[in-house]
Amino acid sequence: MTHARAARRRLDQPAQAQAQPAHVHTEEACGSGIHPVAVPGRALPPAAAPVIRRKKFDAVRYSTQNGLGLGTVTRETVEAYVNDTDNDDDDRRGLLAAWNRNNTGRWTIETPRDLARQNNNPFHYSVFQEYQDFTKTSQGVSVDAFGGSVSAVYKRGAPKIGSAAKNWGKTKLGDSYVEYIRGLRSGGLTDSEIAEGLLELDESAFESDLERRAAAMMTVTVYLSEEWRKQGAAKIYRANLRMIRDGDRDFDDFLSSFKFIGSAVKGRRQVGQLYDVHNGDLDESDLDSDNQELMDAMSDIEDADMSSDDEMRTDDKKNLKGKRLFAKKHK
Repeated sequence: MTHARAARRRLDQPAQAQAQPAHVHTEEACGSGIHPVAVPGRALPPAAAPVIRRKKFDAVRYSTQNGLGLGTVTRETVEAYVNDTDNDDDDRRGLLAAWNRNNTGRWTIETPRDLARQNNNPFHYSVFQEYQDFTKTSQGVSVDAFGGSVSAVYKRGAPKIGSAAKNWGKTKLGDSYVEYIRGLRSGGLTDSEIAEGLLELDESAFESDLERRAAAMMTVTVYLSEEWRKQGAAKIYRANLRMIRDGDRDFDDFLSSFKFIGSAVKGRRQVGQLYDVHNGDLDESDLDSDNQELMDAMSDIEDADMSSDDEMRTDDKKNLKGKRLFAKKHK
């Protein structure tokens, strides 16, 4: 579900309170232990407001500022919104953080499992600093993965990923997807077991230096190099892994299904088509059978999964010469 809403303000950036005196927290003034926050145009809740009113105040503010249309704000309505996977994941996270901010105890709402899994991915675009900071001038970038490290430098239009044999038990591994798959299969694991280890970013799933080196190279190539070429690559990659894990495909199929392996342009076109379906600009039935299966295997799609990096490319140091945006919404 796509929501029309006002520009989002990060939760860690407090509202600019104009012409309002700073609140001084003292035991005498605030016997409840709750710290009120000044919001322009709105009065502070009473100093001794109970926890539930403090939480409602934050949640109402977030809902209003981001146009969620939540209606009556109660613990029940907030919890229902946060657990509804049809809602935008960024809105779910934001509302949850607003409700839970600075408070613990019986009123706290637990993080839904699907959001918790995303937050635990150190390579997710929202927390992967190496991805966010990468520019055409980047050199000597090092990324830790699967018990070792791989390097990244800018070369020929995108991050180029590499690894040194001396750091991985003097194993031999090329820098192609065919080589990554060879390394991953070298320990005798099934493709399903390999896909599970890659999905879970589980170092313990791979026993040898060669397996772990291949897992690290595959992972960082996708999450840094391919995502930098066009956000959405990781979404397609993980959909492939789910199908391999479930026995519906193998890594030989992956070599043709993951279009970024063929070229950046083919990968961007694939992202554009899947994004068109998400936006309602293309019927899923108009996709070829391969992409229909990928669409069905994807986790819930947010706009940010396939589009937020468009703003990251306004810096000349990040701009790419080739066309990147193939979705109809960009035409």
